[in-house]
Amino acid sequence: MNTFRIIDQSDFIPDISIAMLAYNHENFIVDALESVLMQKTSYTYKIIIAEDCSTDRTREILLDYQRRYPNKIKLILQNKNVGAYKNNINLLTNLEGKYIAALEGDDYWTDDNKLQKQADFLEANKDYSICWTKYLVKNENEKSSNLEQPGWVNQVEQNKDLTFDLNTIFTPYCTYTLTAMFRVKGFDFKLLNDLNYVKDNTLYAICLTQGKGILLNFTSAVYRVHDGGIYSKVSVFKQRYYSYLNMKEIIDKIPGCDNENLRYIRDFLFYKSVKYYPSQFDKEYWHLISNSYKFYGIKKTLKFIKSRYK
Repeated sequence: MNTFRIIDQSDFIPDISIAMLAYNHENFIVDALESVLMQKTSYTYKIIIAEDCSTDRTREILLDYQRRYPNKIKLILQNKNVGAYKNNINLLTNLEGKYIAALEGDDYWTDDNKLQKQADFLEANKDYSICWTKYLVKNENEKSSNLEQPGWVNQVEQNKDLTFDLNTIFTPYCTYTLTAMFRVKGFDFKLLNDLNYVKDNTLYAICLTQGKGILLNFTSAVYRVHDGGIYSKVSVFKQRYYSYLNMKEIIDKIPGCDNENLRYIRDFLFYKSVKYYPSQFDKEYWHLISNSYKFYGIKKTLKFIKSRYK
């Protein structure tokens, strides 16, 4: 039995599905929705939102928008809180159309031609399976309302598009979910059901087994940093550890993803997981160490352990 109910008053399949996760986004969800509804595009689109039993007015706001825009908004409403992972899987397995764009419920777009530009690029370049754009950062925890450039901006060549493949992705990490659009054709949605640590990186990896990716040279969105964010609520250790498990799963279970670039990132995340593990007396810590011995050998494992005490 499904843990969710779907509200969708339209029966058409759009050219573009906008995938949106929402949980306790009362203060931000209107900005996210309006930034999609302002899009000027020749492509049909539908906003598909998975809402995870918020404790604030997020669901109430979404239901109001769905009544106002019945042909634009499809709601997946969880009957109980299932957590970000399961809510995300429910969202991904209910998408449709030729292209999928992503936008978290606490971020927003700023370019009203974003969808048009990205879909046009993918239409004209069949050897690309996914594209991103540049974005700005807004820190809601600071008094200043200034928008800032992300930290990676000086690591890429300015005023040019940047192409990625599996050998170069994540160097630097400039491919954020809120700007992503990817091609549905060739994307293995069934594979997601066999994975345990699905994140945005998983989607990127699957896409890049089918074609190239590109960071397009225009700014289209604002990424919010705030205390209620899913990522910001997690400890540094868990950020690194879950990212390690995600990268390890990508390498182990997605065909074509076992390469030097991704192994380097996996090993870096593993090193950080050991370094930031809360307690060296925890049995899970020693499980991590035993994995290290199995994967990397005794010398590297001792180096990992030693790093905790520097």
